[in-house]
Amino acid sequence: MRGKLFLRYLILLMLLTPAIATVSASPFTTQHEPIRLAAREGVSLDEAVARVKKQSKGRILTAETIQRKGQPVHRIKVLLPNGSVRVMYVDAN
Repeated sequence: MRGKLFLRYLILLMLLTPAIATVSASPFTTQHEPIRLAAREGVSLDEAVARVKKQSKGRILTAETIQRKGQPVHRIKVLLPNGSVRVMYVDAN
């Protein structure tokens, strides 16, 4: 009986903890400025996805090329191993 009550509180705690943001250092630039992956011209979306996946060890959720400040940028949403979701921008030039 006591174990079931503990389990219920544990589940409730797990449901409430995603609301608490954790800050961790990341080698990726998120939200603000694009990641510069290559010195050469033109990083394809497939290349950017492969590199982000390899470096983050995460699962790619979405990937698209968009325009930001008049420049093409790859927007990649990735599920990290710790369970957090990050949106990463990779410079397409």
